[in-house]
Amino acid sequence: MEERGKITAFAVVESLSGWWELAGVDSAVQDKTVDLLAQGAVAPSPNAPNASPSKKKQTELPATPTIMWPNDIFTLREMVAKGAPLPGNTYGPIRFPPIGPDSCDVMVISDLADILNRAKTPASSNAALLDKMLAAIGIEIAHCYCTWLATSTPSTGEVPENDLSDLAAFMLHQIQLIKPKSLVILGSAACKALLGEELMHARAELRSVHHNGLNLPTLATFHPRTLIARPVMKKQAWRDLQMFAKKVVQCA
Repeated sequence: MEERGKITAFAVVESLSGWWELAGVDSAVQDKTVDLLAQGAVAPSPNAPNASPSKKKQTELPATPTIMWPNDIFTLREMVAKGAPLPGNTYGPIRFPPIGPDSCDVMVISDLADILNRAKTPASSNAALLDKMLAAIGIEIAHCYCTWLATSTPSTGEVPENDLSDLAAFMLHQIQLIKPKSLVILGSAACKALLGEELMHARAELRSVHHNGLNLPTLATFHPRTLIARPVMKKQAWRDLQMFAKKVVQCA
C-alpha cells in the first residue's frame, strides 16, 4: 500500500509538472505571485518550442501592365487592331476598331461593336436599323464616327459593369480626340458609363457630356438590337430622335 501511494503521488507530481511546462513556467513555485491571465506575464520556458509564427514569403503579384493611350485616331485604330491592352480591348481575340471620319458633327457610341454592317450576322440588322433611324432625322451614318465601349467581345455578350468606369474614361479620351459637336448614345450600358444614369431616366430629355472644356449635347436612346427584339419601343425611340433633331441637328 505504501509503495502504491508513492507511485500515485509521483504520477500526480509528474502530471502537474507537465501542465506547468506546457504553460511555459520554469518552476511551480516563485517568490513573487504572477497573474497568469495577464498578457506577457509568464516568460516562456527555455525548453518550450518556439511558438512564434514563421514569416511566410508574400507572393508578389505582377504589376498591372500600363500603356500610353494614343494621341490620334489613326494610332488608336492601329493599337486596337493589334491587340494593345487598352480598356475594352482584351475581352476576346477578335477586335473591332472604331469606324468613320476623324472629324464629324455626330459621334455614335454603343456598348458593343454590334452596329457594324457585317454580312449575315445580327450586327447587320442592327446597322441597317441604325442607318434608317439616323437618316430619318437627316443624319448620314457614313458621316458619323461610330465607336463602342468594348472593342473586343466579352464571352458573356455584355460589358462587365465593374469595367464601366475605365471604359468611360477611355471613351472620353476618344471624344477629346474627335471633338464632335454632339453625341448619340445607344443602350443602357453606354448610357450608364457616360451619363451615370439608367437609360429610361436619361432618354426623357437632352443630356450633356462635359469633358476638358467640351460641352456636348447628348441623346441617349434605345439600342437597335432592343428595338428589333421589342418593336413596341420604336415609338419611344422615334420621339427621342425627333427631340434630338429639333434641338441639335436643325440648330447646327
